[in-house]
Amino acid sequence: MTAHTTLVECRTLDGASRFTTAVSLHAHSNRSHEVMTSVPAYLDRIPVIRGLARRELIEYARRNGHSADFSKGWWRPPLNPEAVVDSEERQIARATRLGSLVSLTDHDSIDACLELRATTGRESIPISFEWTLPYGDTFFHLGVHNLAPGSAASVFAALTGFTKDPGSRDLTVLLDGLGEDAGLLLVLNHPLWDLAGVGARRHAALLRSLLDKHGHRLHALEVNGYRSWSENAAAMQLARVRDLPAVSGGDRHGCAPNSLLNLTTAASFGEFAREIRGLRRSTILVMPEYRQSLVARKLGVAADAMRNSEAYPPGQQQWTDRIVYEREGVVGQLSEHWPTGGPWWVRSAVRLFRLGTSAPVLPLALLLVWLSGAAAPDRLGGPGALDDDDSGSQAASPYSELAR
Repeated sequence: MTAHTTLVECRTLDGASRFTTAVSLHAHSNRSHEVMTSVPAYLDRIPVIRGLARRELIEYARRNGHSADFSKGWWRPPLNPEAVVDSEERQIARATRLGSLVSLTDHDSIDACLELRATTGRESIPISFEWTLPYGDTFFHLGVHNLAPGSAASVFAALTGFTKDPGSRDLTVLLDGLGEDAGLLLVLNHPLWDLAGVGARRHAALLRSLLDKHGHRLHALEVNGYRSWSENAAAMQLARVRDLPAVSGGDRHGCAPNSLLNLTTAASFGEFAREIRGLRRSTILVMPEYRQSLVARKLGVAADAMRNSEAYPPGQQQWTDRIVYEREGVVGQLSEHWPTGGPWWVRSAVRLFRLGTSAPVLPLALLLVWLSGAAAPDRLGGPGALDDDDSGSQAASPYSELAR
């Protein structure tokens, strides 16, 4: 059966729709560990801040005898698991008046899903996570949705064991094992995003290799709520060529609900997974928020991450509480090192950022971002954290070969 994907605008969805449920895939709670390896590159793109950040990093290396290792640090999204699920369900009820299914996919952690099922009685919450898959000199992210409760812990341990030591297990055996569970859905998230920064051509070659060897073991490719439409359109074309359906992935890390959802008649996540895998049909619902400026939405996520708020969970109410690092085997919060919020220039930059992302000043901030070049087009596979460009031709892209 040929795979097929349909896009539906939320404004065209009416009460006569044949669908009964909206599915929210790919959401992150404060149990997720978000890597910080790209932070220096982003700081280097901000006028004034780049010079101060470089000076601080040089001083750090002088004091400690080595450079700061950002791979040893991570940050946590602001909302707890229940708050994330509640906001997704509220959006679906308000905008679609359909039933809802929500799959949390924290990075390499199933803690949020297990906690929700144990403390809130929501046994319909699938046990899911975003798996970091090392592959050659890069890595990919796979959404592993709806692990069977009885084997979730052992399967999760095997998959994360591969992440830590790829040579310790056979990838083919792991993927075949996942496929044996008919209720599990395996999605290649944001496939064209060069997460490791190996370069577009190298990433394209490794993506081709992954799909050639294991594409038939995947169930779908993702259309991502925080990637540009040009990249998502190319991902959909790649899915068509590989005869895979494309599914939505909101990829929320802040307080805003997912901007892309899936529509289904399934009453459970297992039924939805079997529908995608068996019928190979997917209907993606595009929410109005996806039509908004991608720069503004990403700035909104950053503002959520940098906000101090008593509404956030205890122990994570200051932005420095939500940044965690490992040093000589000891894990601690940045707030322990910066009890007053950091050096003067950090405190000043944070205040300025909060002001710039407030509603009255945001239009001016967007203009400054554009003028500074920080919103440079996100060529497929590039870093492009502030991509808002959808006009570039893909003809010369290394990924165009994949979609033929």
